[in-house]
Amino acid sequence: MLANKKKGDSWRKSLKLISYCPVCGRDYKSEAGRLFIKESDARFVHFTCHHCQTHFMAMVMMMPKGMSTVGMVTDLSLKDVQKLYKMSPLTIDEMIEGHKMLNSPDFLKLL
Repeated sequence: MLANKKKGDSWRKSLKLISYCPVCGRDYKSEAGRLFIKESDARFVHFTCHHCQTHFMAMVMMMPKGMSTVGMVTDLSLKDVQKLYKMSPLTIDEMIEGHKMLNSPDFLKLL
């Protein structure tokens, strides 16, 4: 995964920090990391562990004085992430409605 040294792929250098699964501790295979969003100063990468099938997402940010990486374990597959990224953001009204529903005494009946 780190063999490509093009300037546009400098985000790959920071993946050295994300070389193993945070759940089972096994090393990621080279094909485990997939770039799924490329913004001007950030790259979003999704990993799937070949051993435990845990998913991990990382944001690699290009900063003036280096790179910064933030990541999290998730239950979202790469396909799920790509689908959700294309969806419209929730509106304020949808957020308020969701809050009301979660706080409703009948919430469990709605499930």
